[in-house]
Amino acid sequence: MIDTHCHFDFEPFNTETDEWIKRTELAGVVRLIVPAVATSNWARIEMLATRFPAIYFAVGLHPVWVAEHSEEHIEKLDQYLSSKPAKCVAVGECGLDFAISDHDPEKQIAILEAQLSLADKYNLPVILHCRKAHNEMLQLLTRFPSVKGVLHAFSGSEQQAMDYIKRGFLLGVGGTITYERANKTRNAIARLPLSSLVLETDAPDMPISGYQGEANLPERLPLIAQALSEIRAVNVEVIIQATSQNALKCFALNR
Repeated sequence: MIDTHCHFDFEPFNTETDEWIKRTELAGVVRLIVPAVATSNWARIEMLATRFPAIYFAVGLHPVWVAEHSEEHIEKLDQYLSSKPAKCVAVGECGLDFAISDHDPEKQIAILEAQLSLADKYNLPVILHCRKAHNEMLQLLTRFPSVKGVLHAFSGSEQQAMDYIKRGFLLGVGGTITYERANKTRNAIARLPLSSLVLETDAPDMPISGYQGEANLPERLPLIAQALSEIRAVNVEVIIQATSQNALKCFALNR
């Protein structure tokens, strides 16, 4: 299994990291993609990827921290990507989040547009975060038709999902589907092409049903795979094989 979105540089994973990696691998999760949220953690996640064979990473500027980002950070991202760092497989986590207070939509869109441009320049996929801004996101993606990637933490309708799939994006399936009350998302996931889905935990965020109030863990990815297999009425091995192949291809993990 591949966890395509795990913040392994956050607590609790920043202490006894070797033990967390062992637990993750014992659960059958053989690769993790760790996306950055700001320039301050790029060095940390690159170090993790150098130290642990299972870890790959992405570098980007997360919209929740938009107040901290600047044009200088975009220039720094350009310079960083130009060095083609080993095991850097995407630009992200980037996107739009209009659910936060003082969200400054103009700056968010400008910062995202710059990152999409860099993804295009360096032929890398993007890992997208989007809340309350799908219309704006889709309009922006239309301007970058060659940029593909993953819409992280999908929790929308079938129509919304297809709008991204038509643009060549995969959908990140996480803990949301483990909650029976998430009918809209579960119903959509049941009907979407399996070729457009990847698994993710967003650990330590997005807790899985039964573990509310606890830090989420990448070792719980099998619970998401099992929930997806039940929703789609197929064997869990089919889910693991398909989503792993989708992730391998999207992020060129076999290169």
